Amino acid sequence: MQNLVHEVMDQRLLELLDAWREAFYPSESIDDPKHRFARFLDHLLVIGIDGVKSRYLHYGHNFTERFGTDLTGKVIDLLPTEILPAERRGMLAFEYTYARRVQRPLWRSYTAEFGDGQTETWQRLVLPAGKGRLVVGAFATATPPPHGGPELLTDGVALLRFLIERVPVVIDSRGDILELALSLESFSDTQQQMAELEEWATLDALTGVANLRHFHHLAGLELDHAYRMGRSISVLILDIDHFKKINDSWGHAVGDEALKAFAGACRKALREPDILGRIGGEEFAVALPNTRIDEAQMIAERLRRQVEQVSLPLSQGGVVQFTVSIGVATSMRVRASRAERPDIRSLLAIADGALYRSKSEGRNRISVAQDSEAKSG
Repeated sequence: MQNLVHEVMDQRLLELLDAWREAFYPSESIDDPKHRFARFLDHLLVIGIDGVKSRYLHYGHNFTERFGTDLTGKVIDLLPTEILPAERRGMLAFEYTYARRVQRPLWRSYTAEFGDGQTETWQRLVLPAGKGRLVVGAFATATPPPHGGPELLTDGVALLRFLIERVPVVIDSRGDILELALSLESFSDTQQQMAELEEWATLDALTGVANLRHFHHLAGLELDHAYRMGRSISVLILDIDHFKKINDSWGHAVGDEALKAFAGACRKALREPDILGRIGGEEFAVALPNTRIDEAQMIAERLRRQVEQVSLPLSQGGVVQFTVSIGVATSMRVRASRAERPDIRSLLAIADGALYRSKSEGRNRISVAQDSEAKSG
């Protein structure tokens, strides 16, 4: 089987695999991947994984030329869909997390049509590097995998090419096939691993708070509970004031740190049952269970003051400070029929209208939706 892999795998990836084996063992860690794999740098990605966040630490020149942008320093989960389509994002997340979990090379090929309409087949090798890092080599290959069905699978080479186009293959350092990454069963064989998978699906990769989909789910459950129990529930929409200026003045890396610091300030101001989520670039939302309008205003004011105290040091000296504008809406002991009750999206839309008023009136302030009580009964 090793000879078969060596016949199918791109020669440049075979050379990278040999270099990785020499560097990775016996310590199972590579201190400086860019230095150790210097001759492959143009075709190499170095990825750092911190909790649920994956970031490109190095983005090879070949990829910059092929995809039109340098993604060094970018968080993979936050890339816009025009750069990384959803289907490829899911594929990459699975491959990177799987290779990190099993600490073995993961090999596959994929054929896709790129922006210029050209169809290309690439082979990828995902390699663990220790310390929460991965090294990925990828090359466009002139030999596409066979298509059309079993009649084309006349030998082992054709079969293996057919296979790696459809299923990532786990190999050892010598190039022997160990297993196929067919399912998440081996990947998620402990409760801890299942929890990590859930984080990938539900948390914002940068700030660690609920992502948009998960926030809507959790807040919707709380709203339904409030209706059943005849209790109030409030929501806040938060928007960091002049956030674009932070990115424009100090760069996106500082902008990322500002978002993380903002989320930390929100956590300090909120209560344990409150639900915090990131619903846009610099826009966040909070669901406040069993909270009346006056209580929601008090929490919003505490949060606004907490954000004012954030002071983010810059490496070149000085600090970054910012403020937040907030919109508040409340649904109070709804008596309307189920069909007439606002859902969580409707309630957030009401709060968003109040946020717009806060921004138009000078920012760094709180506005309460004037129709909040009327909308809710």
